[in-house]
Order: sequence, then C-alpha cells, then structure tokens
Amino acid sequence: MEESITFLHSSDWQLGMMRRFLGPDGQARWGQARLDAVARIGDVATTSGAAFVVVTGDVFEHNQVERQTILRACEALKRIPVPVVLLPGNHDALEPGSLWTSAQWQAHAPEHVTVLTDTKPLEILPGVEIVGAPWRSRRPLSDPAAPGYGDLKPTPAGTTRIMLAHGQLTSLSGGMSDVPTIDQAALEAAVADGRLQYVGLGDRHSTTQVTERIWFSGTQEVTTPEETDPGNVLKVTIGAGAIDVEPVRVGAWHMVDHRVELFDEESLGALEDWFAELPDKERTYVRLAGDGSLPLPLHSRLDMLIDAQGEVFASVERWAKFWTVRPAPDAADLDALQLSGPARAAMEELRQALAAGDDSAGAALSLMHRLARDAG
Repeated sequence: MEESITFLHSSDWQLGMMRRFLGPDGQARWGQARLDAVARIGDVATTSGAAFVVVTGDVFEHNQVERQTILRACEALKRIPVPVVLLPGNHDALEPGSLWTSAQWQAHAPEHVTVLTDTKPLEILPGVEIVGAPWRSRRPLSDPAAPGYGDLKPTPAGTTRIMLAHGQLTSLSGGMSDVPTIDQAALEAAVADGRLQYVGLGDRHSTTQVTERIWFSGTQEVTTPEETDPGNVLKVTIGAGAIDVEPVRVGAWHMVDHRVELFDEESLGALEDWFAELPDKERTYVRLAGDGSLPLPLHSRLDMLIDAQGEVFASVERWAKFWTVRPAPDAADLDALQLSGPARAAMEELRQALAAGDDSAGAALSLMHRLARDAG
C-alpha cells in the first residue's frame, strides 16, 4: 500500500515589499509580520507532521532587496524545522545579479534550504520528487511552467511527483497578463496521465483551488485589499490515490475596503461605530470609499475621526478614486464661528469656490473651520 506524504505549500512571501500607504511605524510592523508568518509556517510544519515545505516563487520582492532583508529571511527560514524548497519567480528571477547568487544569500542560507535553479527532478525524500520551472527573467517568452514537465514520463509505481510553477492561468488573469500565461489544459493533462501528482502554483495572492490537484497557495500575509483569501499555507497530503488539501491560517494582518454614504450625524456616527468594532486595529489597513456631503461641523468631525483612527490603525486612507464626500457649508456655519475681517472673507471665498466646483477648496474650508473652532 502506498504511504501518504504530507507537505506544506506556500508562495509569494515578497520579503522586502514596501507599501506607500503605511507610515514608517506601520511599514516596519508589516514587514516584520511577513517574516513572522514565515516562522509560523514552521510551527504548522511541526504540528501537522509535514515532511518538507515548498515555496512557489517570489520569496523576495525583487533582486535588489537590502542585505538586512536577506539576513532576516534566513533567520526566519531557520525556524522551519524541515527541508524547504524555493522556486525563483518573476520578482526574484534567476537573472544576472540575482540575489540567489549574491554573497549574502550564499553565506547565510540555511543548509536545509534548496533553491531550484533548473528543471531536473529533485528527490526530496525516497519516493518523492519535486520538479520546478524557475523563472530566468521577469519577462519569459512562453508558458513559464512548460519547461518543468514537458519532457516527463509518468511516475513509476510508489513515486509521488510534485510540480512547482509560478505564473497566471489564462482563465484567472482576465486576459490582463502582459507575459505568457500557464496552459491549464496541459497541466491538467500532465496530472491525468500520471506525470504529476500535485501542482503547486504561485503568483496569485489569494488561495485558489484550480482542480483537486492544482492549487495556488496565496501569499502568507495579505498585500492588498483586493485579495479574497490571503494569509494561508496549504497542508497537502497525498497517498493511496487520494489527495487532501487544507488551508491553514498563518497571516495576522487585514486590509479592508469600506464604502460609506455620509449625509448627516447618524451616518457619521455609524462610521464611528464601525471603526470601534473592528478588531486587531494595529494590524489593519482601512481604505475608505465615500460619497455624500456633510455640514461643515460634521465634515470637520469626519476629518478628525479619520486622523485619529489613522493613529490607532496601521493606516486609514481615503480612497482617492472613490472619495467624493464634500463639505456643505452655509452662512449659519460661518456665523457660528463669529469670524470677522480677513478670516471671514477668506472662509466666504472658499465657500464660494467650493460651490463653483473647486473640490480642493473643501479640504481648506474644513481645516479653517477646525482651526477657527479650536481657537474659539
């Protein structure tokens, strides 16, 4: 009877990635979180009895990451107690100047870590082969997975062969990929005729099942709000003609899109309540889309709310493309501030500019309202 084998499949760590919407403190915590998630993969390997870990591309954000990033990645890899196989992807391709040939990587990479540099099958364990298709440039001229399995024969009895590849499937790219995509039908045929028993894919950041034996693991830690199911590692068990794939959560961060319509105090209060109820604020990025208009005092309150929550959360950002909340000042708002002279004239001028369609006047008007109110 064929023995089962359990291993972990991860991808798209993109260590060294920067995010413009995070300030220095948030960026530092987020960068550390990506490393912490790698270490948690080691914990999952221990608790699940996994024999090895595979990472299907984009281990690093690019080939010119800082030396510190490489050294800290090596420390995180040391915390994975089983063999690790890394596949170069489009971000860290095997091109001239690749970090995989750098002095830093060569000197500090743990001994139990193997980087696939060709398509030759690797016997990771007796009866278990890994074959991969490493990227050799950021812009391949043909299907990036095909070199890994095109010349393979069906596996002998008692042998399990795992394919590692990186790239988009045409069916999932929406025709938007600017490089050749992976031929899904050809991959499925290689599984059906016994050349491959599992295909681990990278590049898509959301955990995605393509078929029973073809999976994208997704990134170990979220990178954008558009990702539908990031932050997992896949626990894969193959044996006796069967396969079981189970996503296991290792990510700790959240990126949330939230759309609001703001017209009055009740709707603004609902937004305040929504912020209050969100957990893990220090590990959450919020991107707000909004529509509507608010009286000047409420618009000022909205500004203060977003500023304050930005200090509590990892980051809170107005989504510029979908943010159309405008102040709606009237004479009563200005009268309540009891302004006179140049200050009253400046605020009235801004109010008229806003009414004429100058949206930039809205932010200035709201700021002047806050300053005048606080000074009063």
